[in-house]
Amino acid sequence: MLLIAATTAIALPLLALQGLRDALTTRDGDALAQLVDADRLRQSVAARIRARYEQGSDQRVPVEPVVERLLTPSGLIAAICDGGALTVDGRVPSSCDIHSKLGDLRFESASRFSAALTRNDVVAATVVMDRSGLHWRLVDLVLPATAYDQFKDSVLN
Repeated sequence: MLLIAATTAIALPLLALQGLRDALTTRDGDALAQLVDADRLRQSVAARIRARYEQGSDQRVPVEPVVERLLTPSGLIAAICDGGALTVDGRVPSSCDIHSKLGDLRFESASRFSAALTRNDVVAATVVMDRSGLHWRLVDLVLPATAYDQFKDSVLN
């Protein structure tokens, strides 16, 4: 019985991470939306963006439009797969080659893990997923600074 519980405790997060990678790779916004806790992700990403732009010369950047652009399925896919690059008409480019290794997975508690997703051997994003019942949901996203800047530029231009 203990072996089944331990196996389940490890397998379910791995399956959730695989589902997230599959949704990104196939650019399936509906599947991605099922894996996101929108309210918690919005709070954490908004705080991260606010902290980034409230320091220095970018204090006048309107945070909410950047968050709104990022927190759409196409925005999340663009941010993780393409470093924030949306096409002029708001569509995401067509390919996504995202990887994660078991060594990139870190359990922070029994109900939270983080994983680095890589693109071309560079960390494209670190995702944080929390358990909600038997399901795991994306609750935080750490992107490279250039991705935030591309979203800011797409909102301001």
